Amino acid sequence: MKSSAGSTIFPLKDLTVLDEVRRVFHETTGLALSFHYPGDNNYDFYPKNAKNSYCEAIQSTPEGLSRCLQSDQDALCDARRKGESCIYTCHASLVNAVIPLIYKGREIGAIFTGQIFTRPQREEDFRATYENLRHLGLDQEMIRREFSQVKVFDQDKLQLGIKLINFMANYIISVEDEMYLQSEVYRKEQEILKYENEQMRLKNDLQNLSILVLRDKVDFRAEVSGTGVQNQQKQAIVARAQEFIRKNYNLVLTLSDVAGAVYLSPNYFSTIFKEITGQNFSVYLNSIRIQEGKKLLRETDLPVKQIVQMVGFEDYNYFNRVFKKSVNLPPAMYRELFGRKES
Repeated sequence: MKSSAGSTIFPLKDLTVLDEVRRVFHETTGLALSFHYPGDNNYDFYPKNAKNSYCEAIQSTPEGLSRCLQSDQDALCDARRKGESCIYTCHASLVNAVIPLIYKGREIGAIFTGQIFTRPQREEDFRATYENLRHLGLDQEMIRREFSQVKVFDQDKLQLGIKLINFMANYIISVEDEMYLQSEVYRKEQEILKYENEQMRLKNDLQNLSILVLRDKVDFRAEVSGTGVQNQQKQAIVARAQEFIRKNYNLVLTLSDVAGAVYLSPNYFSTIFKEITGQNFSVYLNSIRIQEGKKLLRETDLPVKQIVQMVGFEDYNYFNRVFKKSVNLPPAMYRELFGRKES
């Protein structure tokens, strides 16, 4: 994630070394710790079952839980404002502490501890506390019992423990973040190197492929331009040319276009095309176009001039001459005789 200054910092939840800090603090003081992460209303307790039964009883009601969270939030806001840890008393008379975790001027989380009394509680202390909790509707004797079980902890020791964990946590965060940044830089460098290697490999593959294609073209042209070309090879070449013509007859199509499609010179292609088909290129092309023109005249009501363009002829009069020579009828009469009839 990004800080307001634009620096990168690791996710606090991933910092396992802080678990060790929490463990040592708990074993030394007997106090529980909980982490609070920005934008998250949940608390990550250590140990997991560390919440005392007095707190659990109060938080068993929605309003009790809401007031507990509000007490913590108010204390955290106060600590943010002061820029230091804060000891506070919650609405249920428990003493707690909040330690903001600050890195490069930005809060990345907070540590809460406490849920204690800093002196033994008397009966009048309980009565005052219960009066503040009466509206929650909890059984008084149950609350009294849980109230009496709350740990009493010396406030001076609490303050010392807070200073220690504040120093340790913030120091660890700064060290870990520098290590995290170094690992991120290394990871990005490896990604860039991998990308550059892949680009180089693709470039080499394309170069090799281009060389193979060019070599095959040269070999093929050399083969078919020789005097010893077999008839079967010529037939295969002409078949490819005819397929190309059938797919593109409606375009402006020249002898050079078709010869290039089968990798031959125009003169040599013209020679073998007539040898195999018995027709020169232009006659064959016109025959394909006339066949398509006849089909459109029979099956559509399109104007003849439009059909002329659709089948690849550029000149209407030339189409008429070629059509009449091929069919022995002008286009209009052919349509009249063979076109679809109105029912």
